[in-house]
Amino acid sequence: MERSRTRGNISTVNLLIGVIGSCEGEDGSELNRWLDLVKKWELRFTCYTYKCLLQAYLRLSDSNKAFGVYREIRTHGYKLDIFSYNKLIDALAKDEKVEQASTVFKDMQKRHCKPDVYTYTILIRMNGKNGKPNESLVLFQEMLSNGCSPNLIAYNTMIQSLSKSRMVEKTLFLFSKMIENNCRPNELTYSFILHVLAAEGQLHRLNEVVEVSKRFMNKSTYAYLVRTLNKLGHSSEAHRLFCSMWNFHDKGDRDAYLSMLESLCTSGKLIEAIDLLSKMHEKGIGTDTFMYNVIFSALGKLKQIPHIHDLYEKMKQSGVPPDLFTYNILISSFGRAGRVAEAVEIFEELESSNWKPDIVSYNSLINCLGKNGDVDEAHMRFIEMQEKGMNPDVVTYSTLIECFGKTEKVEMACQMFDAMLAEGCFPNIITYNILLDCLERCGRTVEAVDLFAKLKEQGLVPDSITYSILDRLRSGGKQTGRVRRQNPVTGWVVSPLR
Repeated sequence: MERSRTRGNISTVNLLIGVIGSCEGEDGSELNRWLDLVKKWELRFTCYTYKCLLQAYLRLSDSNKAFGVYREIRTHGYKLDIFSYNKLIDALAKDEKVEQASTVFKDMQKRHCKPDVYTYTILIRMNGKNGKPNESLVLFQEMLSNGCSPNLIAYNTMIQSLSKSRMVEKTLFLFSKMIENNCRPNELTYSFILHVLAAEGQLHRLNEVVEVSKRFMNKSTYAYLVRTLNKLGHSSEAHRLFCSMWNFHDKGDRDAYLSMLESLCTSGKLIEAIDLLSKMHEKGIGTDTFMYNVIFSALGKLKQIPHIHDLYEKMKQSGVPPDLFTYNILISSFGRAGRVAEAVEIFEELESSNWKPDIVSYNSLINCLGKNGDVDEAHMRFIEMQEKGMNPDVVTYSTLIECFGKTEKVEMACQMFDAMLAEGCFPNIITYNILLDCLERCGRTVEAVDLFAKLKEQGLVPDSITYSILDRLRSGGKQTGRVRRQNPVTGWVVSPLR
């Protein structure tokens, strides 16, 4: 049309503007082109043209130009429909143009366009984000006065605004009104309430929330609350709520039970965790390998070997098969407690199972053997894993270097370090600290200084342990105390359970 120099009409322009912004990546250049045609053809904008232009700028996420078009619409005395008003207010609110959004809202009321629930929800959210909960409340009350029935989104938006400002009483009051008006809360509703109660130290009032909304409470809701409380670190409240769920629902929710199991293990309540595991079948939940592994891991960290034995037997009797992670946990747990024979027995059981030992399995066994005095056997297992095609990692080498160092086999420790480099396995600061400590204890000062230089060349950053060893080198004193920070739970250089 432009090439043929045929003069178009405003309807044509309206159609062209109407499709602007419907495709991703548009930058508005096409829109400018059509607007230039309007000037070139000396056309006059109609009310519909302005509406199309307003929507085009909104689709292009340009709230500034959209507001400019709105001002022209107002100047010409044209009216917008509720859909256009809401779209414009929403765009301005999202771009934090509070004053302009408020102006449009007042204008729509003056022009007898009645705001709906969506209009009020946008403005309530905007004020809530700007820390103005009282303004949000005024809007919410106005919405009710104008005969608008709040929906779930409106209630959640208002509750979020109140909870963000830690207004507990008003949050709970509005929640009760929500239930009174037969509006079912969802997980987001409970999330806002939980966070404000936790922030204000009033989680004991969760009972009020549950009681008020009990006709809407189901096992999924209980499960969500239990999981969320555990994630927030409130295990006691989670356990109390979990007990309510247990008493009032015949069928359990696996996620809630697993969350409670993990929480009990984390807080050291292992007897309760084992008891819960044994009772899950009463609520129609089958136990699985992962659940057992959660408890095995916690028992191992606390060296509760008798309980590990009992639970492992119960696991096998119930027909739940151990997986590779189960075996690795058991090997490391027995090793941590100095039960070498049992660790070896589990390793051999692993070898004869459908699973095969991985590098973590070997690292666990090597650490167990070496730390309990059987360095030669640990070295043999190291050779065995290489023969099976496994590449030892920094944990394997660091463990053996430490074991050789502690048994005065300094040459073997140095050879292991050299072999590590030759295999392309780069030592970390822990490895260097282990060997530096070994060399310093044996009085091999020159080699220790050379090793420190190599550490720097590799680009590693010395830590407090490194400097402690260097201080001993400078003073010439031989301390027999441990210089290496040891994990208070595992006692390992680097935990093999990764």
